[in-house]
Amino acid sequence: MTYKQLQEITEILKDIPDGERRDKAVQLMLQSAAETITEEVVTELIGKSNNEKKTSSAEIKFTKKEIESMSKTFKREFIANGMAAHIIERPSGKHGVFYEIRYRRNGYDIAVSNKELKRAKAMFVEATQNLPPPEVIAKNKFTFGFIADEWLRYKRGKIAEDTRKGYESQIRRFIPKTFMDKPIKEIRTSDIDEVMNALDTPRKYEDMRTVFNSIFKYAKASGIVTYNPVEMIPFKRAERENRDRLTDEQIKIFLANLQTPFFNKTRNFAYAMYFFGLRPCEIDDEAHFENGFLICRNRKRKNGKKAYKKIPIPRQAEKLFDFDSPLKSPLSYDRTLDIMKKALPEGAIPYQLRHTFASVCDEKVKREVVELWMGDSPERLVGKTYVHYSDDFMRQEMDKVNFVVA
Repeated sequence: MTYKQLQEITEILKDIPDGERRDKAVQLMLQSAAETITEEVVTELIGKSNNEKKTSSAEIKFTKKEIESMSKTFKREFIANGMAAHIIERPSGKHGVFYEIRYRRNGYDIAVSNKELKRAKAMFVEATQNLPPPEVIAKNKFTFGFIADEWLRYKRGKIAEDTRKGYESQIRRFIPKTFMDKPIKEIRTSDIDEVMNALDTPRKYEDMRTVFNSIFKYAKASGIVTYNPVEMIPFKRAERENRDRLTDEQIKIFLANLQTPFFNKTRNFAYAMYFFGLRPCEIDDEAHFENGFLICRNRKRKNGKKAYKKIPIPRQAEKLFDFDSPLKSPLSYDRTLDIMKKALPEGAIPYQLRHTFASVCDEKVKREVVELWMGDSPERLVGKTYVHYSDDFMRQEMDKVNFVVA
């Protein structure tokens, strides 16, 4: 069967009005294709092109003979899931290619690779012979670690990426491997309480209870567990330490330190926090300058809603920023903040720059405008819906602010 024939048959099947009959027809077509598909068809499906040297991927089918050679246990799983694996074609050398075949589903994790497609398929068949018993696969499929990874994938795009990465880091650092490898159905409140009591700060306790609760709520909604053992663990909100604004002398020390070569990669990032009061997570790839304003994503929005902040560039900042370089630091988020701490006076933290911006602006500018620049309470502000300040008005307001620069 050729690639063109597969395309034609697929288009014809789409015209079948009965969904059940259409699905049955598709299944029969795939079974037929699996017995007749050739290496040339696979090559065409994955868009093989040595000249373009691009990585491409697609599903790959196996012949009836190849499927018969797979282990009996895996064969049932493979047939039930469409008899297809995932193939990736990568450039290798000047003219060569490398084939990687993967199957990651229902607890199975098979990956083989070879420069010859036929050999890669043979290696995949061989790999099915050395799989753990079905009961081990089923057990590993629903470990706490497996469900935690699934929850993290589910959260991608639904929350800020820095927040999601923060959850991932907390899971990796604070949850023991023995706990991660335990079937989630066997985990009791006492097991979670033991992990929680080992945490050394109230803030870690609060954050990890949130993580545990979210994972078990996801597992319960997915029908994997019948109850949430975290519900019996009390929520203790850690006390927040109120940070003061920086003094004029502290700001001068901070700005003077930023002039040294050590801060070349993080200087724009640091200026953005001081002159615009941005949260560190808002200084990302979307943050940029445009027509005398800084525009960035407001990360204080829930449920995936998008909103942007537009803040005039203070006149005191115009000679300090390197407008030809991005605001985002090329270093990791944590590394950037660690470097910023070295520029600040001892005992001060980067987030105090946001407090400083708000305090300095509030001395001269309408409170409603400051709140818009801060992006803290968009739902409460009447101006968010009914009032739209002009760019000229915003610039006039920012011109009133006196930022310390020397």
